[in-house]
Amino acid sequence: MKPTEFLRPLAAVIALALSAQAAPLPDDRNQPIKVQAKKLEASRGENLSVYSGNVVISQGSLQIRADRVEVHGSEEGEIDRVIATGKPAHFQQQVQQSQNPVKARARRIEFTVASDELHLTGEAHVDRDGNTLTAEKIDYDLGSEQMQAQGQSGDGRVEMIWKPEKGNGEQQADETGQNQ
Repeated sequence: MKPTEFLRPLAAVIALALSAQAAPLPDDRNQPIKVQAKKLEASRGENLSVYSGNVVISQGSLQIRADRVEVHGSEEGEIDRVIATGKPAHFQQQVQQSQNPVKARARRIEFTVASDELHLTGEAHVDRDGNTLTAEKIDYDLGSEQMQAQGQSGDGRVEMIWKPEKGNGEQQADETGQNQ
């Protein structure tokens, strides 16, 4: 079986394990954007702002922390895309139907605002309510909760850890296979 053939069913399992009809909080986009950094370089003509040095961006429940952040805008002045890099860069946002925010980290995070898509590259990690996915590259749609993950070339692996649902009423079996 080719590695890509194995990843397709795994991606489906991941989507099911992490899904809960989630979408970023709709009110987040109506909140003011706060940016803190040591340095800013901006070009209005290119619709590009580059922040560097312990960058923290927040808007509602959304928070991005990184060494460097590029904010790409549209001609209308809307933010199209945010590219955060760091060792690692961090992203988190509260989603509906969840008790905890989705937390992601990677060496490079590209967030496409209009589609609520995250593209994580380099030691990528996503945590959703204690369910985790670790890979070299993760593409994650925050709205639909669909993911695709790839390990590093060669023997690289994708690791998924999900915790069982609480209160399912089933007794756990001990190591001997007997119910406790």
